[in-house]
Amino acid sequence: MRLGPNDVRIPLVMCPFFMPSARVEPDEWIHAPRLTLIDEYRGTCHVAEPFEPEASAQRDVCNCGYASGRCDRFPSGSPDAVRFSVIAEDGPALRIVYVFETDHLPSRHAVAEPEVAIDDEILNGQIRAFAASYRLRR
Repeated sequence: MRLGPNDVRIPLVMCPFFMPSARVEPDEWIHAPRLTLIDEYRGTCHVAEPFEPEASAQRDVCNCGYASGRCDRFPSGSPDAVRFSVIAEDGPALRIVYVFETDHLPSRHAVAEPEVAIDDEILNGQIRAFAASYRLRR
């Protein structure tokens, strides 16, 4: 969480260009924050050619979103972040809503199921990572 104006707690969100590839064990944190994918992930930046940022950048920027002005690779005018939330469970099946934000405001949203591929490979990876971390806690 970050503190916004008037000490309002702002939950951390995911960079929309970050492709998660491996879950980081929570024992690397003293007090793990609530991250968009529930757990911290290692992965690659897909703004241009895939690039693996240093672990500290992945922790502080890629996993936390709002990279505009904090990441040299981040393209201007792009959505700043994406959030995920489970809206329905039916046994092992999940329905997840995702919301892209631009300038801290919702800019587009949809509902997805982790087992059903959508056209965006990065978003698919993020949805699957979120679902895997969510299922670990059920």
